[in-house]
Amino acid sequence: MKIIQFKTPGDPSVLELADAPIPDVGDTDVLVRAHAIGVGMPDVMIRRGVYNWMPPLPATPGTEMSGIVEKIGRDVKSLKVGQRVVVSARDRSQRGGCYAEYNATPETSAYALPDGADMDLAAALANYQVAYHLLYDCITFKKGQLILIQGAAGGTGSALVDLAMEAGLNVIGLCSGPTKIAFVKGFRVEHVVDRQRDNLAESVASITGGRGVDFIMDFAGGPEFVKNLSMLAPYGTVVSYAQLAGKPKDDVYGALRAMSGKNLSIRTFSMHVYDHWRQPQQAGMRWLIEKLARGQIRPRIYRTLPLGEARQAHEIFETGEVMGKLLLKP
Repeated sequence: MKIIQFKTPGDPSVLELADAPIPDVGDTDVLVRAHAIGVGMPDVMIRRGVYNWMPPLPATPGTEMSGIVEKIGRDVKSLKVGQRVVVSARDRSQRGGCYAEYNATPETSAYALPDGADMDLAAALANYQVAYHLLYDCITFKKGQLILIQGAAGGTGSALVDLAMEAGLNVIGLCSGPTKIAFVKGFRVEHVVDRQRDNLAESVASITGGRGVDFIMDFAGGPEFVKNLSMLAPYGTVVSYAQLAGKPKDDVYGALRAMSGKNLSIRTFSMHVYDHWRQPQQAGMRWLIEKLARGQIRPRIYRTLPLGEARQAHEIFETGEVMGKLLLKP
């Protein structure tokens, strides 16, 4: 079979298409033939060698894939040969491994797909996993409340927009440029702020009549992180789920105390809280699959490339131009 591997971490040029034997299955494993493979930030971090949950070298990236069960171990109970599934490396002890034509994976990491679930779209559900837990575990919301979503055109950002709209929240999307603005408005979002052109704080104040938003989903962090606080309504919450722009330069606790009259809060989040707490993670994935099958959520696919062009896929991903999900196919 064909597989993407790298021997030494680095830029996209380290990714190589190689031949490997089709893996055997253990007693509790299933062998899945890949249909579509998602490309995401954990894959990039694995390739760079900076992921705290690195697989051993030579390594194969890949957090998610959809496919068909080709073979099952003798103790497998819930799946059968020929069944359509989505595989999540988040349910395995070792990350990565999905950039391959075949994947031997524990039964517990493969989720059956009902008839209505599109297999390409199912390969985009890793972003929706993060978005689901950000919305349903990190905050307690009511329909009609206001949520500001950073990076609203990206993989996790667009998943947040999709789920927040489906849940009845009023979304303000933040992204850059007319193409991404049009993409976010395609989710029926009324208010989209252009990071390049608009003053964010002034835009939020105008949209909310000066009240502010109830929630901010922040993936960037960065030196100016505390500016989020001025855009919150009373009892508002910022959820920080990454800090791709670096750490805050200011005293975050001091800034919170300075605005104590509004009773604000900051919550941090990582999917790795579920590494040893599988039940809510698996329940969330099953919920998403059911929503997908019913057409209540619909991941947007930006582009699909052959598996052998994984290097190009990573180059595209790192430009920041991807809107929705980038896929690889064998």
